[in-house]
Amino acid sequence: MKKIIISSSIILIILVSFFFIFNNKKDDKEYEYDVVENYYINSNNEKIFTKLYKPNTDKKVPIVIYSHGLGATYRAATDYGEHLAKEGIALLSFDFRGGSSRSKSDGKTTDMSMLTECDDLEFLISKVREFDFVDQNQIILMGSSQGGAVSAIISSRHSNIKGTVLLYPALSIPSFVRGMFPDKDDIPEVVDNFIDSIVLGRKYFLDIWDYNPYDEVKTDTKKIAIIHGTIDRTVPISQSEELNELYENSDLYKVEGAGHGFSDKYFDEAIKYVDKYLKDINVLR
Repeated sequence: MKKIIISSSIILIILVSFFFIFNNKKDDKEYEYDVVENYYINSNNEKIFTKLYKPNTDKKVPIVIYSHGLGATYRAATDYGEHLAKEGIALLSFDFRGGSSRSKSDGKTTDMSMLTECDDLEFLISKVREFDFVDQNQIILMGSSQGGAVSAIISSRHSNIKGTVLLYPALSIPSFVRGMFPDKDDIPEVVDNFIDSIVLGRKYFLDIWDYNPYDEVKTDTKKIAIIHGTIDRTVPISQSEELNELYENSDLYKVEGAGHGFSDKYFDEAIKYVDKYLKDINVLR
């Protein structure tokens, strides 16, 4: 009789263990997802191209809005979108108006500036607020380089944004512009030697000539993640170290050996930091 009682207990323990293992596996599954391209029309009747990575689930999901860097496109978010969608987090990437000569959105590069990009991000936040599949308490901003600066600025204006991830953010652009043109009157109509092959207009420089983004971003009290390569020569990591000191509540993650952008093994390291941050703010479980 005693043997039977012990055996029954062991069987019960085994069954309970299988139950928990099975349920944990269900929770840890990778989501399938859809990729949807769309155009949204702003109040000036201009098209903004977007690409949405949407997990296939009936539950409301968090969403990341990704802002690309100067001269880049929505494609900069591809690896992030694919990774996060598998984790059950939607991602919306887009082309800034005039953000690149390869942009699918309306607008010329000569009409673009950091401040017009701020307008674009504000517009897309308002569109995301209309998405019925999104958990409106879990909207996250993510941006790289100039898009990181734009994300930081807009994050500081929205207390109801859940979190912000800044990838090698270029908040020093206005001070660089003032160094390039100490006098506003010296700014030409067209500048083609600012970065890479992108042609910028006078507006780009005038809009931020006397603007200090640090005055805005330092008011942001939400948890912020900054991820930066240690050998970035375009935006030195020292700038993110200073930004990390300025923020009230931030963490700086250094990607050893990475330059201005993350690919291959550097992306693998960076995305681990993104996941850690999203777990820290209770978005990723």
